Amino acid sequence: MKWLKRLLILVLVIPILAVLVFWGVKSNFPGGSVAGALENQIRTRSGIPVQLSPVELHWRGFLIQEMAVMRSPAWKMLPRGDLIVMEAIEVLFWPLLVSQRLQVDAESHGGKFHLDADLLAQNEIRWNVKGIQLKQVPGLAKLPFAEVDGRLKLDGIIQNFWSIVKGETSFPEGTISGNVRNMKLRLIGMALLFPDLELPPIKLSEIRFEVGLGPLVRLKRVEVEGMLSGSIRGTMQFNPKNPGASVVDLMVQLTSSPELNESLGSLLILLSNYQCGNRIDVSIKGPLNRLQPPKRRNCS
Repeated sequence: MKWLKRLLILVLVIPILAVLVFWGVKSNFPGGSVAGALENQIRTRSGIPVQLSPVELHWRGFLIQEMAVMRSPAWKMLPRGDLIVMEAIEVLFWPLLVSQRLQVDAESHGGKFHLDADLLAQNEIRWNVKGIQLKQVPGLAKLPFAEVDGRLKLDGIIQNFWSIVKGETSFPEGTISGNVRNMKLRLIGMALLFPDLELPPIKLSEIRFEVGLGPLVRLKRVEVEGMLSGSIRGTMQFNPKNPGASVVDLMVQLTSSPELNESLGSLLILLSNYQCGNRIDVSIKGPLNRLQPPKRRNCS
């Protein structure tokens, strides 16, 4: 019977010791230092400045209460301050221990974020975003020329993530696909150019897209439905040192609805210079910071 008593004591004592050890580690965990190191790594590898709250140690995994993605000095065309904020970022222990998979869950602007990566294979990572409310995204809310609303869904694959981590390359390669539903776009500042014109919000029931990532970003598919319907395709030669100097080559084919045409009024006369029949059919080329006016393509 003595061995049974000893076994019972061990069964009771070991969990208590484990809790005490974990509590001691948790209480002395250098969350601020870890967050600072992560900020430096992200900035060094990607050039993107971020701010992290201290990393917390929990039973399920590591927790970061907030991460703010900020404007890089090179992104002069974007608003100052926070562009995107992610909350309740959790790195789970169980997938790491059982299958050596990195799984990260987070919340962002009314939606959910999930990332999955195989640490053994060190190949691609997959991530998705669901339910992001565009009007809550700081980088969009602070745009001086437009108000944007809608619900965003994204699915992404980064094929060379580990090469980026190792510093072998700075360009992510892979694909991003998704859609924006119930989008509303209101252009601000048009009254300065056209005092008698009041444009209503442009309502788009859905925008579907697929983008190929790399030094040459490819808009493989952008399809628009709503008050404007049609497609946008093309490429962008990305300039990491000066994103504003990135060169685009786009083909835009859009048809406006009768409701939108009625609200445009005298602008329809200007719009006719870019139309083939009832369809806007233009090419847009040049650096982002020195874009030339759109040119109508040859009508055939």
